[in-house]
Amino acid sequence: MTGTLAQIIALTAFGNDFLKNGTIPTDFNSANTTFQFCNKVDFREFKKLFFFLKPKETVIANNPIEWFQYLKSDGCKHLRLYFEYSKDQSFAKDHKLAGLVGGGGSWLIEAVYDNHSNYWANRWEVTNQNASDRKIWTVNYGVTVKKQHISNLQIDNQKIKEKLRQTLTEIADFAFRQDLKSWGEQFDKAKLILDSLTPESSYYHTDLIPVDKYSLTAKQIIFSAGSAWVFGGMGSWNDLGFDSKEDNETYDRLSEQLYSNINEAIIAGTNTY
Repeated sequence: MTGTLAQIIALTAFGNDFLKNGTIPTDFNSANTTFQFCNKVDFREFKKLFFFLKPKETVIANNPIEWFQYLKSDGCKHLRLYFEYSKDQSFAKDHKLAGLVGGGGSWLIEAVYDNHSNYWANRWEVTNQNASDRKIWTVNYGVTVKKQHISNLQIDNQKIKEKLRQTLTEIADFAFRQDLKSWGEQFDKAKLILDSLTPESSYYHTDLIPVDKYSLTAKQIIFSAGSAWVFGGMGSWNDLGFDSKEDNETYDRLSEQLYSNINEAIIAGTNTY
């Protein structure tokens, strides 16, 4: 999956652990792999002083742990992932743009309170292109929508697990029929993770979530979805084309279906805690 999405998942998952139990790894800000290319991750509020002026940005937390502390003191009960597909997909379907920053729909972090939710969005900017430690990104999270209805997206883990399994079977079969062995093997690997007792062990971000706090099924669908993510730019699964109209239609159908299942699996698994 993209680095932006991985970071949103980590913030949601570890933030929930802090809100529920008051626990967080002391080196979370520096050691979690979803921050490894970031020189700063801060959190902001937007206040409009006058109607005709741009909103003023105020930093309320200089790092993730400070943000968790702010949320807890502010009365936040828990965090949830929230996703919306793009309203206009006439130019390109979301799965075609999912590998690009800002493409593929909108992921937000929903901060749930007693009677309302605040929604946090992110902004990634390259601020140190030549950093020797490769920490080139500055990330700002800001409250873009305040005091709105509670979404608390919930999806049945077992049902999405079987939907994802079926789609991975179909798309792997298609890949092998097209002599796309490496893609077929990747889909098969993602499917095997759905039955693994240690689903996080072969994933790049092994610290994506506090694994000891999640059910096995939740971990299986989260890490399977991450391993099945094939949506990017040149050289990715999105960069393929086929000679026959039928093959192209099958490819497009299965790709869109996989993208939908991956998103559902990420939401379902992460939002169970």
